[in-house]
Amino acid sequence: GRSLMAQEEKQRLCCASHQRAAHYNRQVDIMWALIKVLAACVLAAICQTAPAGAQLVSKKVEKASERRIIVRYSTSDASTSLVDRVKNLETIPGVRRAKALPRLDMAVITCDSEEGEETLLDILDTHDDVELAVPDTWVSADDFKHVEADSAGSSQSACEAHPSCKGMGLNGSCCPSEDGIRLACCEEPAEPEDSTGPKLRPHPHGYTTVSLQSYHGGFVRAYPAGFVGFHDDKEHPHARFFIVPHADGHVSFKTMNGLYLVADPVGRIMAWPRRRHRANDWEKFKLTYNQDGTISLRGKSSDLYVGAENPSWGVLSCNRDVADESGKFTVHVKHGPDAVIPSDTNFSKLWGMDHFGGRDIDAVEAWKIFTGDDSKGIIVAVIDTGIDYTHPDLKDQMWVNPNEIPGNGIDDDGNGIIDDVHGADFANSDGDPFDDQMHGTHCSGTIAGRGDNGEGVAGVSWKGVKLMALKFLSKDGGGRTSDAVSALDYAVAMGARITSNSWGGGGSSSAMRVAIERATQAGMLFIAAAGNEATDNDQVPHFPSNYASGSIVSVAATTYKGELSSFSCYGQTTVDVAAPGSDIFSTVPGAGYDSLSGTSMACPHVSGLAALVWMYRPHLSMMQVKEILMQSSVREEALQGSSISNGRINARRALELAAQYEAPIPPVHAAQGLVFTDVDPRVGMVGGVATITAASNEDDVDYYSLHFISSAGYLMDSLGQAPATGKATLTIELNGSVAIPGFVTGLAVVTGNASAEAGHETAVIADLEDYGVPEHGPQAVYWAGDYDGRPKWVAGALQIQRAPNEASVSHYNVYWKDGGVRGNLVDSIPAVGFKTPTCSGCELINQSYADGIYSYHRGPYENNEYAEISFSGPATVTITEFNTEKYYDYLEVAGTQITGTDVALPKIIEVPAGPAAISWYSDTSEVAAGWTIQMQQSGQNAELVLDPVKPTTLEVEVAAAYGKWESNETATGTILDFDSETMTPSAAFTPKAIRFKDTNVAAGFIEGLVEIQPADIANNGVVTAYDLVLADDEGNKVGHLTWSVDYPVNSSVAAAVPIPNLKLPLTASKFVARAVSSTGESEFETTLELVDIVRSPPQGAAWSGDSDGDMGIVKGTLTITPAAVTINVVGYSIYTATVTQKSSFLTRVAATSDGTPITAEIHYYYTQGEGLLVVTAYADGEMDSGVFVEVDDMIEVYEEPDDNETEPDADYGWGGWGWGGWENRRLGSVPQPWLPQMPELSQIHLLWTASEASTASHKVLGSVTIHGMALQVVDPSTGDAVFMPPSEHQRRAILAAVAQSLPGVSAEQVRLLTGRVFTGSAAKARAAGRGRKLSAEVKDASKNSPGLVIDFEVVSMDVSTARQSFLDRVEARLIRMSQGGASAKKLNEAMAKELVKSGYELPESGLHTLVAEPQQVQPRETISETRDRRLKEHEVAGVFTDRDGTVTTVFADDDEDTQESSGTLAAILAVLGATAAVAGAVFIATRDSWKVGRPKRANVEMESISIHVNERSDE
Repeated sequence: GRSLMAQEEKQRLCCASHQRAAHYNRQVDIMWALIKVLAACVLAAICQTAPAGAQLVSKKVEKASERRIIVRYSTSDASTSLVDRVKNLETIPGVRRAKALPRLDMAVITCDSEEGEETLLDILDTHDDVELAVPDTWVSADDFKHVEADSAGSSQSACEAHPSCKGMGLNGSCCPSEDGIRLACCEEPAEPEDSTGPKLRPHPHGYTTVSLQSYHGGFVRAYPAGFVGFHDDKEHPHARFFIVPHADGHVSFKTMNGLYLVADPVGRIMAWPRRRHRANDWEKFKLTYNQDGTISLRGKSSDLYVGAENPSWGVLSCNRDVADESGKFTVHVKHGPDAVIPSDTNFSKLWGMDHFGGRDIDAVEAWKIFTGDDSKGIIVAVIDTGIDYTHPDLKDQMWVNPNEIPGNGIDDDGNGIIDDVHGADFANSDGDPFDDQMHGTHCSGTIAGRGDNGEGVAGVSWKGVKLMALKFLSKDGGGRTSDAVSALDYAVAMGARITSNSWGGGGSSSAMRVAIERATQAGMLFIAAAGNEATDNDQVPHFPSNYASGSIVSVAATTYKGELSSFSCYGQTTVDVAAPGSDIFSTVPGAGYDSLSGTSMACPHVSGLAALVWMYRPHLSMMQVKEILMQSSVREEALQGSSISNGRINARRALELAAQYEAPIPPVHAAQGLVFTDVDPRVGMVGGVATITAASNEDDVDYYSLHFISSAGYLMDSLGQAPATGKATLTIELNGSVAIPGFVTGLAVVTGNASAEAGHETAVIADLEDYGVPEHGPQAVYWAGDYDGRPKWVAGALQIQRAPNEASVSHYNVYWKDGGVRGNLVDSIPAVGFKTPTCSGCELINQSYADGIYSYHRGPYENNEYAEISFSGPATVTITEFNTEKYYDYLEVAGTQITGTDVALPKIIEVPAGPAAISWYSDTSEVAAGWTIQMQQSGQNAELVLDPVKPTTLEVEVAAAYGKWESNETATGTILDFDSETMTPSAAFTPKAIRFKDTNVAAGFIEGLVEIQPADIANNGVVTAYDLVLADDEGNKVGHLTWSVDYPVNSSVAAAVPIPNLKLPLTASKFVARAVSSTGESEFETTLELVDIVRSPPQGAAWSGDSDGDMGIVKGTLTITPAAVTINVVGYSIYTATVTQKSSFLTRVAATSDGTPITAEIHYYYTQGEGLLVVTAYADGEMDSGVFVEVDDMIEVYEEPDDNETEPDADYGWGGWGWGGWENRRLGSVPQPWLPQMPELSQIHLLWTASEASTASHKVLGSVTIHGMALQVVDPSTGDAVFMPPSEHQRRAILAAVAQSLPGVSAEQVRLLTGRVFTGSAAKARAAGRGRKLSAEVKDASKNSPGLVIDFEVVSMDVSTARQSFLDRVEARLIRMSQGGASAKKLNEAMAKELVKSGYELPESGLHTLVAEPQQVQPRETISETRDRRLKEHEVAGVFTDRDGTVTTVFADDDEDTQESSGTLAAILAVLGATAAVAGAVFIATRDSWKVGRPKRANVEMESISIHVNERSDE
């Protein structure tokens, strides 16, 4: 962190000294923007250090395990419910599953395969009710320039009364501001005489003072007469100074007597009264922060440093060229009565909250006004990597789901997520959002870390905020857009009013944009990080912060000097405000703390402040809170042009401004009653008429609004409204197509008027009972046997085979049945969500079922296979054969991924209760032998225990039920009455289990102890003994041996039967045990499969030799001759070894059924002197000895690599720290891979640019890379190799191919912007991207050949509402192309065809195209535009509500002049058309000329562009 600060200071000094260097650096920054557009935003590869022992070479490649599509439906089409739409989706071939997002009118589809995804997208495009189907995309954690302005202020002569001052509410004399448009106060405003709210501070510095201690120990002292010397007491009033920050980055020192330190023209430091309103340069000083913790002062006017003269003189002078020891001062801070300082031990490290330099957010002054005490609280959803909810500074700040019981494994609130106590994990599809990375926990500490608790840190809003943890980013920092949409949906439904979003990157997604827009309708504020690429977001969009929704607050990052952080993105029309983001100290998992940098650290400062403001004034609307955040910001010259507000947030000013907003007046009279009955028989759907009893007094009531109400007690979207008419009752009809969100528990009605709508506290609530009929009934009923030996009395267990899918079943009702007539209810049994296995995409997989075991086998497989087996746990999955391409082809069993050949077989995986899946995936490259798995599912039977009862009938009937309603499908069963005096033992007395392990390893012989476990019932003397025999596969007795053993003393003790050395009959395959009573042997039995334990080593093994030329790495094929006796052999384990001593396990290969030789591909780290040891593996263990094979390491000599060649991916060493090591990490030592890593500029060669900047405000930006088309020639004049641009005909061919590949796009709508060639690592990086499917040819081309990169834009000719749909479809198609697959192949074919038509000769290797993720650009919605749109929406609904009033107030600005703060911002400028690629063209063309200080014109087309950029720089 401190290294980053030092770099920023060094860069600033260089810029101040060398104007041409600054201009050059600005163009370098723009060039980084160009690179950012082209590269997929993926976190760096995780460093994996090889352990000391040998292991397989494993550089893991992250890849997408699923193909998903986000489907967006029209909100206006209510003819079909979302639930029905999702069910219809699941019937389409190629859909593995579909998930509804009712709050957003969206669905997420998981596809069977890449090809299936392409087909589904084409099918969905033809559906009339589908607005858009867009492929899912990846995003990542977003953490981990400034333009010099004219500092000359308005002259004193211009400061005369202005006719508009009075109308604007400005106090004092007024003058035009520096921009000539706004008005500003030229004199310090008078303090309001009477104010019921927080008073606006008359002094910008507050009451906190500092003492400056010089190197000789004395404290700077300003005498009232003007002399400046030293004093030995830092508490003396003359030795304490207010620091007054100025917008130009300087500060003034003001005494408690109102004097200012001034460096006079001869260099003396004096104390003078200010004779003018605005500070002049003589009293301004720059703070320089030294490495030893001291500061130095540099006068602005003289540009010299301040130093302490000889202590005996006791004076200060501003006359030094450098800051020496005499110019170093230690700062002692004394907070005034206007600040609250919490007791947290690390609070002094939180410079963003409080810092004497004045570039903090004034948190301690804000806390004096309000900390959150006595507020109703607010929920802030942190959509990130999760939160360590056990952290001592966060555990008491966590949101708790009020309707979820922790740790019971049940979805108590019925929202589809089990145990979502503090939020949910959408990355791993469970209810535990614990942070396995660090990022989300760090952000959470800044938002709401518990303050004043004597430890750690304090968040901006440390009282009243409840943090909702919504994890969608995995531990590597990456995540899916579809999971982000799901997290946003959850946040809205569970009552969050603010979401903090420190993530982004890649391209845009209309699905995410619409999700934010629909969350905006619910009044949610979306705080987003602006990005860390140091680029202009006006030119190079960053998402999600660049989406157009008015609810978004895009946040840039600043340093403690008040400057924009060197990494921070900016944007005069697309970034809203800045906040501290460099070297931010906060919480990290494991009860730790650390410093990180990034706009991700700035974003939570704003989220915390938004929460503080909203708790302070709960009546504020979402847009009013945003307006307050921006209008209360402190403007800095260093931040001019960086955002719409040009400033940094200020908590104290925000609360003062919030106090000025007039509170709305909602109705005080509420409805008196609400009645509703669901008449829709579909589970999950609601329909009917809501009857409302009107308020007793409707004087303040204009309408009644009907809502769903969530389990957390929050009102959700309105289902309808009815105007207040004076009638006693009103009705609102639901049309039967309304889906019930999983979070809903009832309906609620509230009253509203033109001022506001009443909240949920006054709502009248009706419980919502979903009327639904189960789709499936029970399959069978079994009687497990009567253990009550009395005649006509029964006791035992009823076994009910559950419905094949319990999704629509809540419980089963069991009735007596007599003569076909249903009798009394016996009891009810709850459903558990049971689901029998169903396989999607399993046409190539052999499936079978026998004796309760499901078997699945895939032999030698092909590329691009995908299948999923969905079922419910608990279950046991046994993998008996497995051989796939490591990392790329894999099985995933209930979250456990199995890949490669190093699998110990048989591998047993216990699947816990709940929904589960087994997924099979193969990629586009190598194939292997395949796999076999077996699954035994538990829980398919529900059990009802009958205590001793004397029934009137022995027949029962079972019906599936949902709530009060039952299915027509029922199952019946018969109870058998057991009489112990006349009957052999019933099934209830059958032994519970048999246990046996063979101790004789010879083939065909067994020996050991058989244990027979009695049934868990009271025996009551019924069973006297057990008979044990050997049986064949059919259950028939083998041989003449029968072992008999007495019943043990009680049912908890097993009966033991010793088996001597016994030669097995050839047909014997199992033990069979039966209970025996005085009446004979029972007909019911328990069996145990007999396993003859045999040990036989492999007969031999042969090594192919090393094919890997690298020293220390061995690769080859090991051929194994199977054991002579293959009975019960499951595989062969391979170890590195020294002759017979095992060293490290490498892999296990499955045994073959026919005894043929087995091959194993081995690739591992080699240790001198070691070979390979092959041992036989059995189900119960493996042998210690086997066959040893010698191995030699073959080493090849390579040519030295090019020193200029660099790898595209940095290794951040994340493997160097993890759980258990937090306490050993030092401040600033944490890897921060989110900060930009850029390729060499020498690897990028500009070919051409468009002659004119784009004028389209709504467009889609795209980029295509073509390998095999970069033509390189030798420049005869210089002898240098240069790249030639494509001809005009070839460029037209490229344009035509792009247009043909996009839906409904003509060539006139496509415009090529720039052409460049990427070489080396820059070309390799173009192929990066999560979820991208590339063929081996394209991968090779991206590594071995330069890439021709062409940026283009697509615009709509239509300016109507159809324009958005057109651009969304173009964006969706480009996303499909960026992920590879059929769409990308079609583009490649069209490109080749059009180029051939243009006369271009294709290379022998062919063309290989790559498409980057698109970026859809549209103007940001201003606050006033959002307000107007929402008012119109209310008008359309027939209800007019204006909650977004405006306020005009006056703030004391940092220079003691005033800053107007009006409730309506000026309209945001349209997004500028020029792209960073064009700026890059200027940079490449003119960088050489800048070295000599004289710009050259690269070509005629670029002249106007160069002028435009230079003018922009001057601004």
